Amino acid sequence: MLNGLKIRELRTLKGYTTLDLSKFTRISKSYLEELERGDKINPSFDKVVYIAHALGVKVDELILKV
Repeated sequence: MLNGLKIRELRTLKGYTTLDLSKFTRISKSYLEELERGDKINPSFDKVVYIAHALGVKVDELILKV
């Protein structure tokens, strides 16, 4: 499961808006917002890789540890 709060935290630390992240990842702004809110928790692996790359972190940093 993806940790939406971690994505939001890393995005804001970088000074990115959701629109910025959308442009960097080619993932729609609304989809990114759903991920950050926790409405979507199981995106495709490709999407997770794009987000991690855009935020400069490893994929495992975005995964919710249970």
